[in-house]
Amino acid sequence: MSPLFLLQLVHTIVFIVCIASLLPIGWYAASGHGAVWAIWALLPPVGVFLGLVLNRGRCILQTLARRMRGVEETDPHWVRDILFLPESWALRVVPVMVPVFLLVIVASASRAIASL
Repeated sequence: MSPLFLLQLVHTIVFIVCIASLLPIGWYAASGHGAVWAIWALLPPVGVFLGLVLNRGRCILQTLARRMRGVEETDPHWVRDILFLPESWALRVVPVMVPVFLLVIVASASRAIASL
């Protein structure tokens, strides 16, 4: 297995886990049940957020994929690093999903505060 394929596999798993984490967080926001699961589900998106902050708004794994392919950071072309995601969707993941996560997390936080 090539290092780039392993990076793609890890990034694909991170992507799936983060999208799946919306379920327990959203369930808690909607129903008030599953607070412990919701707290645990916050870890992956918070980890990705920290990675984006530390890497000046760019995905750390995308940066590594660019380096492996020899593509400059200033090059506007995306380097495929999620196995099944088309490039047109990959370019929209962060701008679309960050507001979705913020909305769900704020709703969950509101639920938690209201239950105090």
